[in-house]
Amino acid sequence: MHDLRNPHVREVRLMAARVTVCGKLKGGTGKTRLAKMIAMYMAVVEKRKTHLIDGDSVSQTTWDWKQDYERATGKPYPITVTRHPFEDINDHIRELEADNDEIVIDIGGGNAVAFGAALERAHRLFVPVGADPSEVRRLPATWKAATSAAALSEVGGLQTWVVLSRTDHQTAMPGQYRDMLTSGENNQFVYPVMQAEMVKRVAYQRAYGTVPTISDFRRLYPDVGQVLEEAGMIEKAVVPV
Repeated sequence: MHDLRNPHVREVRLMAARVTVCGKLKGGTGKTRLAKMIAMYMAVVEKRKTHLIDGDSVSQTTWDWKQDYERATGKPYPITVTRHPFEDINDHIRELEADNDEIVIDIGGGNAVAFGAALERAHRLFVPVGADPSEVRRLPATWKAATSAAALSEVGGLQTWVVLSRTDHQTAMPGQYRDMLTSGENNQFVYPVMQAEMVKRVAYQRAYGTVPTISDFRRLYPDVGQVLEEAGMIEKAVVPV
């Protein structure tokens, strides 16, 4: 974990909601899956009132997931989802804070301004990265944007993590990229890479348009709880039996 602080904010107002951003300045990194699963875990397992914001200006998968679930089942979605891929997303977050326990934001792609605005209200940032050179090459730009946003933080700063995403341990790639990101080799920044990973699973591909149960998080998606436990968002993850 890496703390990015705003030294000019000495006293942070205690807000009702904890604000979590899942984002990266590149699409296709698994940020939507991570945001959805975090939001649903907090709502379904932890029973916390959760609001999910789809802030992706390119693809509204988070919003479509909710819509398709409600059309297919005729049931209301268990978390509130709004679309707000705009540069004033920090104002939108501020309006929601008093009425929620958790606010989770799926944001990134190419919208650096909205990404930075969301981080001004965030307590934590998860940056999902695949073990792939095309994804790692955008990590410095994302980190620079996060550092700049932290200097403008309205809540005193944020905690940041890199989460290895869609990892396949039948190959050596995840271990190689973990070593590269944490060793500072080739004059790279030393990134705070989580021990927990979002492993490549067929179950995640089948999760679209569904609402996982506690049993699903225990059997099919154990990585979600592991990420949240390592980040200190929950006391103990549900574990496979």
